[in-house]
Amino acid sequence: MWQSMTGYGRGEARAGEISVTAEIRTVNHRFLDLHVRCPSKYMGWEVRVRSLLRESLARGKVDLFLAVRDWGKAGASVQVNRELLRRFLDEAGRIREEHRLEMNLSVRDLLGVPDLFVFAPEGDDDAEENWKIAEEAVRGAIRMLLEARRVEGERMRSVIGESVRRLREISDEISPLSRENKELALARFRERIEFLSGEVGTDPARLSQEAAYLADRLDVTEECERMGSHLSGLEGLLRNPGGAVGKRFDFLIQELFREMNTASNKSAHTGISERVVEAKTELEKVREQIQNVE
Repeated sequence: MWQSMTGYGRGEARAGEISVTAEIRTVNHRFLDLHVRCPSKYMGWEVRVRSLLRESLARGKVDLFLAVRDWGKAGASVQVNRELLRRFLDEAGRIREEHRLEMNLSVRDLLGVPDLFVFAPEGDDDAEENWKIAEEAVRGAIRMLLEARRVEGERMRSVIGESVRRLREISDEISPLSRENKELALARFRERIEFLSGEVGTDPARLSQEAAYLADRLDVTEECERMGSHLSGLEGLLRNPGGAVGKRFDFLIQELFREMNTASNKSAHTGISERVVEAKTELEKVREQIQNVE
């Protein structure tokens, strides 16, 4: 099963007065890059959430956001730093007397004093107690994400498969043209030698040696065989029922590019050059698509 690395998932779970919402967004990345955001009170969940993500995902940049809502209580208490309050009022009174200022302090003024009011969690730490709710929400988001990635992955496999089929056709067309290219080149070589031999003396042994060298330089049989091997590898990955295939596919595409370039450089046949240009167009399309496949 092919999977895209781009997707979105959302899961929600509730038990009693606690509800947890999980949202996941993923994009392509060379490796598995996890970013988990939990409320500060539930930071202990982060390691467990990362473990759940690694169970289902192999590659991609993953951003997961967890939101917790307590429907039964505010979840925090407010405490006043009374020593700080006393010192603040004493200093304010001293300034007023020394400088004969009109000064009427209000609650609004006190709210601006740093660290005067301390907000503390109410009750015991309930992260462990509520983990099962969070786990249900995260698993729900992962299920939705995987389905979205699967649908997009299958669409991409279909598009890439069409390009691979065309590449196979082009490769099969290049092989007979390669033989034709070699024969035409040797014929031109003999014509040129016959023309020159009427003007200067020629060494038959040297001519045979040069002809053999030319034939070997123009022979792209080995390149065609390697292209066929790489295409078989791509076709096998297209049939792959599961697992991450993106990196292996990308490697074979690079190797296919290399063989196409070599075949084009060794050949002067216009038919081969035209087919290599078309093949490179298909390879570019595949390389762009495969970057987003897990």
